[in-house]
Amino acid sequence: MSEESTDDQILNCNFCGKARNSVKKLIAGPNVYICDECVTISYNIIKSQEEKETAEMMDFEIMSPREIYDSLSEYVVGHDEVKQMLSVSAYNHYKRLQLLWDDPDISLDKSNILICGPTGSGKTHIAKSLAKILDAPFTIADATTITEAGYVGEDVESVLERLLVAADYDLDYAQQGIIYIDEIDKKARTSESNTSTRDVSGEGVQQALLRLIEGTTSKVKINMSNRKYQAEEYVEFDTSNVLFILGGAFVGLEKIIEKRIKSNSTIGFGAKIITQKDQSELFKNAKSKDFIDYGLIPEFMGRIPILGVLTKLSESELLSVLCDIKGSIVSQYQKLLEFDNIELNFTKEFLTELLDIAESQGMGARSLRSAMDSALLSVMFRAPDLSELGVTHIDFTEFGKPPMLKQKGKDKVDNNYTYYRGHNEERLHKPQG
Repeated sequence: MSEESTDDQILNCNFCGKARNSVKKLIAGPNVYICDECVTISYNIIKSQEEKETAEMMDFEIMSPREIYDSLSEYVVGHDEVKQMLSVSAYNHYKRLQLLWDDPDISLDKSNILICGPTGSGKTHIAKSLAKILDAPFTIADATTITEAGYVGEDVESVLERLLVAADYDLDYAQQGIIYIDEIDKKARTSESNTSTRDVSGEGVQQALLRLIEGTTSKVKINMSNRKYQAEEYVEFDTSNVLFILGGAFVGLEKIIEKRIKSNSTIGFGAKIITQKDQSELFKNAKSKDFIDYGLIPEFMGRIPILGVLTKLSESELLSVLCDIKGSIVSQYQKLLEFDNIELNFTKEFLTELLDIAESQGMGARSLRSAMDSALLSVMFRAPDLSELGVTHIDFTEFGKPPMLKQKGKDKVDNNYTYYRGHNEERLHKPQG
């Protein structure tokens, strides 16, 4: 750019209209002129806007631990200790961000969390529920697809890319987020004595995650179609303020815990006896050393100071999962049949027997949906036809038996109902009416 110095003609600023001789500088573009005063004003506007956006970014509303806990309880049944743990960790995470914003020289470490529990106890569900509650970038990643850098599969930086996408490519906002990595137990090292091959999808992944959990700056690839970063292929992502929550079923961990408990007890009459009831409660006694014996490296466990243990849900808690919480299984099926203008109802006897069937499958809360699918398959298949016939209500009174249909003011048994016990089990078909 050049300064216009011609005196033959009077030049004016195209923004404020001032003449050249009334300002210090008049900068010329191809077909436009701007004075130094307008440049200064424009710069101040842009700077103040950036400061305002940064202030708004840090001025988020911090929910109290009690508020987070109460909100979690609307979605998650039981697990009070873990819900309190997550509530405090989330609260401290955002307090830490606020304190670091006020005083960058302050030193506050992160409190990353490891959640373990049997399948169907609600590990992923509690993480998804926390994501709904917190007004913060949150992403859930699956550790099973991650391998060591340079090998087939995703590398650990792909986790940060997902968080960046969740924050709509707002880098500063994403760097305050929370990452939940599921199935971390699948990355346990195979064996200390196996030195013939590299454990690229086990210990190698743990080593790569170390620096992310501790806090480092990584290069994250950007989707080139994103307009915010048209000229860049990578951005520098700082994980120092990202909270990590890890989850896994850790199948077989109870045997390691039982072995540790027995080794610490005396022999003979003073020996510790593990009863069948104690077997179901062994997860509560989990310690960091047990996870190291399972296959997580000590350096990895050292960066996860908080352990949350989810135990098997009781019958009353499973009944609440069916009926009471937000997004319960019963409410989901009722909403599906509402689409066909049919009201779906269940008696307590039906649901109690459903719990017994689900319990026999041994998959925790996941068994509930499987059992409910088997019971409602026939009705769901014929829902549009039943609606056309004028059916407005379907009442299930006893598990495995035909439901009652309310049709044009009268009730009748659904003689065309078919109950499927499962994919490979006996199918019971009720005779035609």
